[in-house]
Amino acid sequence: MKKKIKQLIILNGGYGKRVKTISKDKPKCLITFNKKPFLYWQLLKFEKEGVKKVLLCLGYKNKQVISFLKKIKFKKLKIKIISEKKPLGTGGAIKNCRKYLEPKFMITYGDSWLDLDLRKLVAKFNLQSKENLITAIRKEKVKPHRANLLIKKNKIIKYDKNSLNFNFVDYGFMILSKKTLNNLKEYKFDLSLIISNLIENKNIKLIKIEKKFYEIGSLKGIQEFKNYFKDEVFKKPYC
Repeated sequence: MKKKIKQLIILNGGYGKRVKTISKDKPKCLITFNKKPFLYWQLLKFEKEGVKKVLLCLGYKNKQVISFLKKIKFKKLKIKIISEKKPLGTGGAIKNCRKYLEPKFMITYGDSWLDLDLRKLVAKFNLQSKENLITAIRKEKVKPHRANLLIKKNKIIKYDKNSLNFNFVDYGFMILSKKTLNNLKEYKFDLSLIISNLIENKNIKLIKIEKKFYEIGSLKGIQEFKNYFKDEVFKKPYC
């Protein structure tokens, strides 16, 4: 019987250049919705969905995030902060957490709101033999996000951020085995390197998601999330 996956990395080191008019001098995860930062709602959501440990990877304006976290408490969620001395890229940030990682761990982004049932997703992943997972959604459901996955007959053919003719978008949630980091000699690199290696080695499971994700990394994304937050989030028991 496979152990439950309870650890989550949240990648939160970006500069948020596209939303400076709203975030001002704050990191984008501290943009407020209903008087509380996005990060608060995100952490609360994951706690209610069974996450026990969060590794919060910080970069830009990390002291502001640390100061905010000192003011809040969660009943069951343990948060460890991993701050970068210099930008490492999304892949480098994960590798930078290596000594704290459990055998399998989840990954998401600090500007993403995932409209999925985390417990069911992890349970579904545990039923199969692959050691790693990527989630994806059809590009038509999340316009104008650029498709970065080519999928044919439920198989991942290629991952490429710069492709113009792919058909799926990375949903922003992965599960990785700690072993995937063993042979990575790079210090600063993008998560896409790990994903491409796993696709090439056929060691990654694909799960398609039907409900669109929301994000606060763009002005349009912030407005869409505000509308969703107002209409849907407060119907949930955790709010």
